[in-house]
Amino acid sequence: MDREAICRYLAATNIEHATLQFCERFDEKSRIWNFSKHSHPFFELIFFLEGRANIDAGDESVDVLGFDVLVYPPGLEHAEHLDLRHRQEIICLWADTGPTGSFDHAIKLMDEHGTMRSLFEMVYDEFTANRPFSPDLISCYLQAIFLQVRQHFSEPSRDASTLVERCLGYIHEHYARDFDIDELAGQVAVSPSYLFRLFKKKMQVTPMHYRNIVRIDKAKLLLADQALTVDDVAQRVGYEDSKYFSRVFRDLAGLSPSAYRKERR
Repeated sequence: MDREAICRYLAATNIEHATLQFCERFDEKSRIWNFSKHSHPFFELIFFLEGRANIDAGDESVDVLGFDVLVYPPGLEHAEHLDLRHRQEIICLWADTGPTGSFDHAIKLMDEHGTMRSLFEMVYDEFTANRPFSPDLISCYLQAIFLQVRQHFSEPSRDASTLVERCLGYIHEHYARDFDIDELAGQVAVSPSYLFRLFKKKMQVTPMHYRNIVRIDKAKLLLADQALTVDDVAQRVGYEDSKYFSRVFRDLAGLSPSAYRKERR
């Protein structure tokens, strides 16, 4: 995806008086879905809360997952193909920005910080509540969404593999500490939900499960030291509860710590 071309296109789009033409939150069972190839005279913006799909947009095919944002420029033909093995839930908006140039690519980005989800949900909340000043607030939120997209593509691209590698380094260095996903996400400046998805996609396990794997690998080495009790080993790798340590060890190693030590003696 040509980041500079996206920036130029969005910079030429007048978002100051963006108005909402459609707003709905729905799942895979909704009759609103239009699975045939079609287009709209407005921007269509979709936030994928859950699920995964393959999108035909123009001459391209795009894969999307939960926490992805997809933007169809006005007039771009597209068709969604849902992966019905997974639950799907989206928030869909149509934004009228007045006369807008053509752009023959769908624009996809990942909600790294959770900001886009909040903006989409605020648009939906104001639209369904119909409170005083709702149209003005919605227009501001739509502008903020477009600006977030521009900001994303104006910044240098961050390689997903690099983010995961940095997390792996942090886990290996601090495996004996009881940090949570929020702290881990803070180390790479992304949202916990985004990191969880990214990490699991690359490593096939969750970050905390990976930490358990590292802890048990370290425990296997420590068990070779006969001067250390199983309780000592548990505490050194980060488990205050030795019974829980033994349960995790058995799940990952296939036998208890004592049995592992005896077998390796």
